[in-house]
Amino acid sequence: MSISAKELAAKIHLSPATVSMVFNNRSGVSEATKRLVLEAAKKYDYVPSKSSALGKWTIQLVVYQKHAMVVSDTPFFLQVIEGVIQECSEKNGMVNISYLTGSSDVQQQIKNISSMSGEGMILLATEMNRGDFGILREVGIPVIVLDCYYDDLDYDCVVINNSQGAYCATDYLVRMGHRRIGYLHSSVSISNFAERAAGYQKALEAHGIPVNPKYVHCLSSMSAQGYQDMVRILEGKPELADAYFADNDIIAAAAMKAFQEYGYRVPEDISIVGFDDMPLCDIMNPPLSTMRVDKRQLGRWAVECLLSRMNGTKHGKLKIALQTSLICRESVLDMRTCEESI
Repeated sequence: MSISAKELAAKIHLSPATVSMVFNNRSGVSEATKRLVLEAAKKYDYVPSKSSALGKWTIQLVVYQKHAMVVSDTPFFLQVIEGVIQECSEKNGMVNISYLTGSSDVQQQIKNISSMSGEGMILLATEMNRGDFGILREVGIPVIVLDCYYDDLDYDCVVINNSQGAYCATDYLVRMGHRRIGYLHSSVSISNFAERAAGYQKALEAHGIPVNPKYVHCLSSMSAQGYQDMVRILEGKPELADAYFADNDIIAAAAMKAFQEYGYRVPEDISIVGFDDMPLCDIMNPPLSTMRVDKRQLGRWAVECLLSRMNGTKHGKLKIALQTSLICRESVLDMRTCEESI
């Protein structure tokens, strides 16, 4: 019985990706390594799969759902996954999609996933904290971390430029004449939201505006719960800001609904800017100004970065940060125009 590529790689102390590269005639493998692989294949009766014979390659896309309070079947994450699939298809590759959940033994789950076919792995790590990355120690293939970054992370990362996006959104509110600018902060702790908090603070500091804790409200990233959180805050009759930056569009939409039910007009009384540019932004009343993320491109860049690793390209650890762009709709009041009309 023929052995697998992973078993062959283990016998000659190489990665499965290197074995696959040899049989796919891809660059980046030395002649000595090619001879080693081919001789071992003959010795151990290794027969390349049909996909290898056709020059195809396979990667694992692993979606980590620690609590599914951020990563769910929303248009945002579906489009990121579509970007991965499209890029692989265009480059003659295949994708196996697996889910890691926090509800059972994660270490065993990652072992099971690692045993499946695949020359590399993209880990959608949005919900992962720094301590969660220990599960990757036994993964013997190249790994790209998608949508999560920590300074001490020893993997290539492809992320959103969260700090830039939050800075731009907050700066926009200042340029529109607002000075009492609050923050609708997610109650879920992930690296993306921490970076957005830093961008919000940096923008206010750049304009000499202090961060007022009274204007910072924590809301759930889940729509219904976020709405209930905002309702509870409003029931306490707090002092509100004139404008808010929200960690994402779901939080912005939940807060807007609560504001309006309590008699606040958007944008006349309260302006709001979100983050992500999800389809719901266009159908909200009023349509939501937000920071656009090219979600498919995020997935495409992850594939490009992984292929570079699979090809054996020599470089240090990479952090690719995708810039966001401001989309102006109708949820922000131009205070400058109001002041001129008085």
